[in-house]
Amino acid sequence: MDGISQITVPGFDVWCLEDGTQSFDADVFPGLSLEEQESRLSAAGESEIRTAFNVFLILGEDGTLTLVDTGCGSHFGPGAGALSTRLTALSIDPAKINNLVFTHLHTDHCGGALWDDAKAFPNATIYLHGAEWAYWRDQDALARQVLAVYDDALVEVSDGDAIAPGLNVWSLPGHTPGHIGLRVGDGLVIVGDVVHAQHLQMGEPRLCPTYDMDPMTATDSRLNALREVADRGLTFGGSHILGPTKFAKLAEVGDGFVIVAP
Repeated sequence: MDGISQITVPGFDVWCLEDGTQSFDADVFPGLSLEEQESRLSAAGESEIRTAFNVFLILGEDGTLTLVDTGCGSHFGPGAGALSTRLTALSIDPAKINNLVFTHLHTDHCGGALWDDAKAFPNATIYLHGAEWAYWRDQDALARQVLAVYDDALVEVSDGDAIAPGLNVWSLPGHTPGHIGLRVGDGLVIVGDVVHAQHLQMGEPRLCPTYDMDPMTATDSRLNALREVADRGLTFGGSHILGPTKFAKLAEVGDGFVIVAP
């Protein structure tokens, strides 16, 4: 289906739902000259710093439905906000979502959590790293509103905690204080926002976008995550990975990484 990719791993069926796409301005990556950006993009057959907004839907063997992030909602214009359309295409009723995991609370990850200021996923238990909750409760208006609306369903988690059997939190701080990924069974991981622009960052993983709140910690998390994916032969999905291959593997080449087919 258009905008939907699927993979099956032991114990889980997982879908990547593309909520939308966008192109970054060059100044989002101040650590790389405009000339070098253009060179890397050209080598990849690209003319812009394209990115995608990906949401993940996970179905466990017991029928439990877990949604990872909620996309942009109405906050990023007509180029995003397709989550409800993707769920409809899969015949998924939002009221049937059991768990909602936020990798973090930037707008492109929590923007679809509210419909008309009410819960878009009324029966979901919400999972969020404690450091993320502690930071955003006093910050961004949208994140604060999401936390308030879902307050009665919120569960704070930390590294290694189980969301469901075989589905565990992976702490990857730096992009935000409580940014997390997920380990899905033994062979699949969701790495959240460790990479925003694969054509620029995979070859130079120490390159940070301006969105990384703690660049040093974010770099450590990025390197650790990508190395583990490559070293263990894991399949990964990321919140900003472009298609058509939304689930892929990595090979480490020199100081960087190359995306390879699963």
